[in-house]
Amino acid sequence: MDKDGKQQFIIKTCCVIAAFVLWLYITSTEYPVNAYWLRSIPVQLLNTDALTRSNLILVPGQEFTIDVNIKGASTSILMAKRAEDFTIVADLSAYALKSGEQKIPIEIRRSPDNINVVNSDNLFIKVNLDERMETRLPIDITVTGKPKEGFYASAAIPSQTHATVIGGAKITNLVKHIIVEENIKGLESDVTKNFKLKPVDAEGKEVKDVTVNPSHIDIKIPIRKTKSVGITVKTKGNLNPTFVVASIKVLPEKLDVTGSAAALGLLDNLNTEAIDLGEINKNTTLEAKVILPEGISFVDTKITGLVKVEITLNSIVQKSLSLDIKHTNLDEKYDAKLEKLKCAVVVSGTQAAIDSLDLTKFSATVELINLTEGAHTIIVKVAIPEGVNLISQDTEKILVTITKKQTEGTTTNDN
Repeated sequence: MDKDGKQQFIIKTCCVIAAFVLWLYITSTEYPVNAYWLRSIPVQLLNTDALTRSNLILVPGQEFTIDVNIKGASTSILMAKRAEDFTIVADLSAYALKSGEQKIPIEIRRSPDNINVVNSDNLFIKVNLDERMETRLPIDITVTGKPKEGFYASAAIPSQTHATVIGGAKITNLVKHIIVEENIKGLESDVTKNFKLKPVDAEGKEVKDVTVNPSHIDIKIPIRKTKSVGITVKTKGNLNPTFVVASIKVLPEKLDVTGSAAALGLLDNLNTEAIDLGEINKNTTLEAKVILPEGISFVDTKITGLVKVEITLNSIVQKSLSLDIKHTNLDEKYDAKLEKLKCAVVVSGTQAAIDSLDLTKFSATVELINLTEGAHTIIVKVAIPEGVNLISQDTEKILVTITKKQTEGTTTNDN
């Protein structure tokens, strides 16, 4: 090949190379054909207050993301793009909403300048909605453990007694209780804390994805000293005279009470309201109310203050006795003659007391101390043992004649 031919060949080769490079440039910049899927780009929900106006709520556990197909000049450019490069929103106020699954169109508000989104006109997210529900429930306070020996925890005092559970109807209906739990083991002073409220189902398991309003409340658990005190049964009126009270028993015999140290220090026993004995004519079991002094309360809040009182009666029987009348303390230089030597008495008591009478413990006497000669009217004193009562005696007074003893012979005491 001559010199001109070589030059022509070189020129043609250079033109082909230049044309190829130009083609590569045009196809990679002016007419992009590379495509790439960018996955899980977050979607921001706008105007969520539209849910409240429609009495709806988002079902918990949803993630709102979208996949977009983008095209750009080169694969390297496309792969360099990230989800943070996009702003994608879904406006909830622009559509009629209802319970269940909704398809909400999305809007791409920001994207890189050097790419195109292929499917931008036909993108939407699925939003699952539930009816918004509010339910007001009492707050259950569970106190576990026992305080220090000799102390008692009174009923907890919450700053409020109810709270409101807010959420989707399906989940909110699972909430059966709102609880607070606190362990007071070994404590000897009040507990005052701010507690978080916990919604639980019928089995006591915490229910997630609901809101409790308020979320926290203040609770005070008073812890006080305790004392065990006996019970005294008070009575009024008069028992039928044909009966005598054999025993009065009260059940329980003691009750545990709590209060301030000063109030407990002044307390020795608890009195019942007075029981009218005039209305009792047989063995009786009845209830009596215990009177609590100011500042004192029962340890067990379930106690109503009523105790059982058992009243046992014994019938009264009578017995007639004849007692010898004797004189006492007569001066040795005198003799005494009694107008009457016997005194009839009637005594009463329970059958057991009457049956076991010891007659040696009965006496009828006239006191003659410091008396001199002459006739004297003296009171007859009757002495009886414990356990019986003197109902009557036929001789209250007798005439006693006192004379000097004779100087010769023996004087016989008529008594």
